[in-house]
Amino acid sequence: MSNFFLRQAAAYANDMKRSLGALVGIAQGLLCDGQLTDEEIRFLDAWLVQNDAIATRWPGDVIHARVREALADGIITESERTHLVETLTQLIGGTLDELAESTHVTSLAFDNVDRIEFPDARFCLTGEFVYAPREKCAEVIESRGGIVGGVTKKLSYLVVGGLGSPEWKHGSFGRKIEKAMQYKREGLPILIVHEDIWTSSL
Repeated sequence: MSNFFLRQAAAYANDMKRSLGALVGIAQGLLCDGQLTDEEIRFLDAWLVQNDAIATRWPGDVIHARVREALADGIITESERTHLVETLTQLIGGTLDELAESTHVTSLAFDNVDRIEFPDARFCLTGEFVYAPREKCAEVIESRGGIVGGVTKKLSYLVVGGLGSPEWKHGSFGRKIEKAMQYKREGLPILIVHEDIWTSSL
């Protein structure tokens, strides 16, 4: 019985790798002319809907979330288009093995926060966000009464984008995170939270 499950798991992993390979191939085709048209973005959305096995797992879920965000209001802005191009460029920049083994963000010491309070709280954003380009995330925070800036001793939340980063995978957390962690060690009540917590609090 155990051999059966091992074979099933291996077959599933191979299917996922083939699906991921197809997604990478599509991304390469879409970016080969240096442009990403509205029609190409809608094609990518339709392909991901038809291939939900990859669309609901890393990194397809990130790609699909960004595509859906760009299409949500029926108007694809240049900021949203650029955001998608950057996401797809990062996708095709990794090998299949690297992508298959990645997680949204590696084991950062996130604080256990159930909900984020926005009014008068100070926020800093770092990394790439699934929700939207960083400028739009900042607008959302400000619309709820929050203040967006850098890492200072008055900071309430450092929000880490869900797309992840190779530097985090290898333990180099980046200057904003390192600075926030230093302040935390000094006893300041700064919270480092994952994008998932931030979006669930909106």
